[in-house]
Amino acid sequence: MPMPTGPDLVRSIERLPDAVAAYAEAVPDREAIIFGDLRLSYAEFDREIDRYARALIAAGVETGDRVAMIVTPRPEFMLMLLGAMRAGAVWVGVNPKYRREEMRHVLGDCRPKLLVSILEDPAGRRYDDDLRDLAGDVVAGVGLITIGGTLDGMSRSLDTFLADGDAFDPAQAAARMNRTSRRDPVSIVYTSGSTGKPKGAVLSHDSFFHSYKALSESFVGREHLRAGHRVICNLPTNHVGCQSDVSGNCLIDGGTIVFMETFDPAGILETTEREKITILGGLPLMHQAVFDHPDVARRDLSSVSVIAWGGAPMPAPLLRRLEGKGYFFSLHYGLTEGGSINSVNPPDADFALLTETIGHHDHSNEYRVVDEGGVPVPENSIGEVQIKGPGVMLGYFNNPAATAAAFTADGWFRTGDQVELLPGGNWRFVGRSVEMFKSGGYNVYPREVELALEEHPGVAAAAVIPVADPRYDEVGWAFVIPAPGAVIDETTLRAFAGERLANYKVPKTFLIREALPLLPIGKVDKHALRDEVRHLSAAR
Repeated sequence: MPMPTGPDLVRSIERLPDAVAAYAEAVPDREAIIFGDLRLSYAEFDREIDRYARALIAAGVETGDRVAMIVTPRPEFMLMLLGAMRAGAVWVGVNPKYRREEMRHVLGDCRPKLLVSILEDPAGRRYDDDLRDLAGDVVAGVGLITIGGTLDGMSRSLDTFLADGDAFDPAQAAARMNRTSRRDPVSIVYTSGSTGKPKGAVLSHDSFFHSYKALSESFVGREHLRAGHRVICNLPTNHVGCQSDVSGNCLIDGGTIVFMETFDPAGILETTEREKITILGGLPLMHQAVFDHPDVARRDLSSVSVIAWGGAPMPAPLLRRLEGKGYFFSLHYGLTEGGSINSVNPPDADFALLTETIGHHDHSNEYRVVDEGGVPVPENSIGEVQIKGPGVMLGYFNNPAATAAAFTADGWFRTGDQVELLPGGNWRFVGRSVEMFKSGGYNVYPREVELALEEHPGVAAAAVIPVADPRYDEVGWAFVIPAPGAVIDETTLRAFAGERLANYKVPKTFLIREALPLLPIGKVDKHALRDEVRHLSAAR
């Protein structure tokens, strides 16, 4: 009898590393991990996960202890994450792009038993001084493991760490492994902190499996497009999209992960051609950068069968360029606390659904869209998405007050995301509650305005932020990227928006830009846009 795969496999295993073990037995020579010249088969990958788990146990890491890691997307990230899961520890990602005070906050909050860090990133940033300073403060007395060398006798190298695990009593290690269940914590993901300092969302094994089951709804009837697929992972490792949507889902499918340490459009195109990537994923603006790159015409992308994206609808001009090339399109929306994926497109989604909505809710969790009083809203009305179910986080680590505030009295998680409930059950994302602003007393949702602007054939992408105004309290400023070859100006955009939006929603100012500042995950950095507005206002 053939081994279960995909959805059937999820029902038969307790932990994500169990999927790797199953494929290591069934298809031991299939490639699991690629990074530069390194290529690990599923059998080799499974053995290395065991090595990492034994090393963690040998280092004194107990069930529930936190293992923090400062690392770019590379094999050590996935090996340590899955090794921690196998050893019963809780993995915590620290974004290498963080400045020292941001690292201090996360590490001081999660209180790790062990800190693992690269010493240098691809851009040449060294972490020596950061690690020395943190070792004298929030990680004083914490075991320090470094990748790519050692730090002045303060750290052990990763090779030494693994060698200590190799020498550890195998029977003792085996007795400690694979003891957690699906509802036990495995990862703490620190949210972006748009409403204050980042909070650590505690995710269980179930959160990872929920992501897989939710995304599977987009592939009904086309499951063959995911079986054994090949995907690039270049997202920040501290982000749930990297851990779950890309890496975890790929391993459950028995696929191959090709790691890239940075987002590089030219590199993505070259890697796609060389490694025969089958699913090209990312945020819409990441796809925009890839398909706008001059190398796109000379690269062979014939291996790609799926274009996948999350977080927002695809801009209409870009989707028009991609239509008719034989791609299957998969969009999803979600948030860390809800299990990463909370809505998907149906397999037969049309152009309007893909560019104007975020699809319909998945059926692994329960969902409701409610008004401020908690009453479900009717069709064509705006409300907050609330969630219950296995994908929902266990709570915010070390923060019972924030956890209590995040849930309703009857146990629904408050996402803070506002959607318009459309006929047929699809959602149109209109913005975060915290992003909504009032202009002349009326509610304005930036995403609604951005979508209206992106309907213009000359607009590739738009970002809208609120700016203080003496007459209307706040008004919108729009930053707009032209589509390739298009010429647009403020007068054209204002008239176009005025035909589609109430006057109070039309931005007061339009700024044309070649690119928008992005966060490491690929979303628009609206804090950077606010800083630009402040500088522009001061100069006037």
